[in-house]
Amino acid sequence: MSDTNKRKLFLGAAIIFVILMAVATFGDLAISNTLIDYNNIFGATFQSFGEFPLALVFIISGQIAMHYAVRNFDNKLFAIPTFIGGLGLSLWQLRQYLKEAVSYGVSWATNLAEHKPIGLANSDAATKGLSALTMFILWMIIYLVITLLLQLWLRTKTNRQIEQLLLVAVFASLAVWFALQVNGAMKEYWGRVRPYELNKAQSDFTSWLHPNGPNGHKSFPSGHTMAGTTFIVLSWFVSETKRKYVWTMGIAYGAIMGLSRVIIGAHFMSDVVFSFFLTALIYFVMRELYHHVVAHTDNEYLG
Repeated sequence: MSDTNKRKLFLGAAIIFVILMAVATFGDLAISNTLIDYNNIFGATFQSFGEFPLALVFIISGQIAMHYAVRNFDNKLFAIPTFIGGLGLSLWQLRQYLKEAVSYGVSWATNLAEHKPIGLANSDAATKGLSALTMFILWMIIYLVITLLLQLWLRTKTNRQIEQLLLVAVFASLAVWFALQVNGAMKEYWGRVRPYELNKAQSDFTSWLHPNGPNGHKSFPSGHTMAGTTFIVLSWFVSETKRKYVWTMGIAYGAIMGLSRVIIGAHFMSDVVFSFFLTALIYFVMRELYHHVVAHTDNEYLG
């Protein structure tokens, strides 16, 4: 993308952000009260399983590190720690995703069995899950399948392509880690009550302009929307010809995730709009940093 197109895109995004945040500033509560449906299948599905892009970036990065280490095993002092690090990163991130997805899924099933709204699940401390053995078996099976698919993909790459992918993996992991830290810190500082946590009179509603400090409530900004918008980063791992399509899918997926969070009553409009644009900005800056730090482009290598 040319610098001119980047400036146009940035300006357009800024205008849309200001308009949407202005609407949310005055309409947050009314919009939530209008859209909330705790029995919404769409909202419950994205709540339970929609955060996969965040885990997938780390899993792909870890698998790339493992593959690079195997190809450079003649330098064992470097290769062994790199392989173990990649293995640990990909295993742990898959485990974290499955733990949360299963927790939401079990809550969904439990609510259904008890004739409660399916979307009622604690977004900050979901604890329900499967037995330890069942979780371990599920974890290992899924990990082996993912490993097989990704390693078959990586086998088709030249050594030069693998080197480029490793650099992309480092920057992608740093970008997602930074987005996670920013999102978590803001959640803690803002202490905003979620829509489903409001009292009957809704007197504890606060505007996004009013940080409350740490109090256990974590509505602003939306973590699920941040995870959904991370789909953008998956475009970094593909060739230039495919990158635009994956990037567009990432924008759409992040927006859909944000809408699902409002519908299921986990967030206000301002929570998801702010999270979407902040996350996209972080990834834009990190991608530009990658291009400035890496002297050559990756377009000819990632095909």
